Amino acid sequence: MRPLLYGIALVGAAALVSPDQLRSLGASAASALFECVPYVLASNVIGGLFRGRARVLVAYLGCGCTRGPGARSLPAAIAASLLFGPFVAIARVVAATMVARLLPPRLADDHGMHSPLRELRDLLASALAASIALHLVSWFDIGSSVGLQLVAGAALGFFAAPCALGGVMLAGALHVRAPIAAALVLAISGIVDLRIFIRTRHVRNERPVEHDMTASALLAWACVLVALRGGATLVHPVLAAALAPCALAFAVEAWRNRTHATARLRLVPALMLAGALVGAPPPIYYATETTLDNVFPGEHLSFTGALVRDHRAWALVRYAITCCRADAMPVVIRLAYDPHQPQRSWLRVDGVVARVDGELTLNIHTITRIASPIDPFVYR
Repeated sequence: MRPLLYGIALVGAAALVSPDQLRSLGASAASALFECVPYVLASNVIGGLFRGRARVLVAYLGCGCTRGPGARSLPAAIAASLLFGPFVAIARVVAATMVARLLPPRLADDHGMHSPLRELRDLLASALAASIALHLVSWFDIGSSVGLQLVAGAALGFFAAPCALGGVMLAGALHVRAPIAAALVLAISGIVDLRIFIRTRHVRNERPVEHDMTASALLAWACVLVALRGGATLVHPVLAAALAPCALAFAVEAWRNRTHATARLRLVPALMLAGALVGAPPPIYYATETTLDNVFPGEHLSFTGALVRDHRAWALVRYAITCCRADAMPVVIRLAYDPHQPQRSWLRVDGVVARVDGELTLNIHTITRIASPIDPFVYR
């Protein structure tokens, strides 16, 4: 099944023709992996401390990256509660717990010891798929067709989310433009997604724990860079702080395993380090409908974003990060008229919100062209 996921990633990558888009794709995949690092390490530590039956705690205390229904994850439940309300969060935990009880133990929980490097390698295909999904959603208006939403939601739910936490954020990015697709992602991802069955082959054919000095050193360096740069436009600054002790842990691992070499473990750390070093602009969201849900007609608003055009509509777009750029959500305000500035130029606009033909629109009072910000994201 993993070759299929890599195939999906390659097909999506072929559609991203510009260098900036390819960089953005790689950076988004790297950010999803950075998001998982603290939880993978924590799960690994908990798994080492609580062997046997008590290791089921890993499923609830981690981000949902372990084998089995990942929606049991309490961090993912907290994120779901913030975005969709406590009922949705509780329902996902209950559903995932019931599915786990119905599955054989070898499918429900991961009782084998795996290194964090191997766990991250197993997440690579899903992280790439999630990154491609973010970019494709930014290009196409899948909300205009119920059938397309059903297909997209099911596909993303089964394949795309790198972990239960990532699935919640992916649904959050969809719910404004494609609510049916978002609902399907929530109903599938972390509950009955294909990762439950993909990763069981390691149980059937258990291998020794794998280590690699170079991979651990690369990952330590990558985590240090992201932590020192306050997230490096890859993850939320709060999560970046958690990467500092992770960098220390991987540095210790590199020293402890200085005589070990497993070359296949180096791809993911190399991708993550490249994402931290190179960075990339966020994807461009081409739809122009206002997504702000906390403004009202008559309110004075100052908004900074990149200009996009769609037929005879104009809008400013900026992305908001909840955890990492792989789950970034577009924040859009529609403009009342064409500001006569180049496409994708950054503007700061002051005006008053009005409702025109049922659409929230900003009547412009002043408009200023500005340089592209060092950090194009806002953080929730």
